[in-house]
Amino acid sequence: MLGLKNMSFDHKAFEFDWQAFSAEMLPWLNDVLAANDCKRLAAFVDANIVACRSPYDGELLSPSWQEMLETGDAQEIADFALTKYYDPSLDHGLGDAWAELEDALPASMKIALLGQALPHFDPGRQGSYFSTPADATKSGALLNHIEFPALREYCNFLERASGNGFGVYVTF
Repeated sequence: MLGLKNMSFDHKAFEFDWQAFSAEMLPWLNDVLAANDCKRLAAFVDANIVACRSPYDGELLSPSWQEMLETGDAQEIADFALTKYYDPSLDHGLGDAWAELEDALPASMKIALLGQALPHFDPGRQGSYFSTPADATKSGALLNHIEFPALREYCNFLERASGNGFGVYVTF
């Protein structure tokens, strides 16, 4: 199992069901994380066990999913809960190529590359970002003008995700 101790600083990006997330989890996520309310997050995972996966390897969760926890804090449990809205085994990110690109981008394009952070949410402690479907469309159009081989595929991914009505979740 890959856990927090073994996480790399690679750009990982996933097609994300922003509509369902913003209706179901987003309205209370900030308060739960600020209060470190592990019980509410665990209850959410338990109630959605058939839709949640391990954020480490993408495997579906079993009823004993809490045995996989390393820290057991609200950030880690929120990481498991968030998988209701994306499949961790379907990474479309830039991997380690992002660092070279990120260094060369102006601030406005860095937002296009990453998305927006949510208050208090950073389960990997290296950055987590979200784009709505509309933001993914705008980001793809903005980034499409940059000549960088790995970025071409990423722009295609943004276009496909937004075209399918999905946003994007980026994490490291």
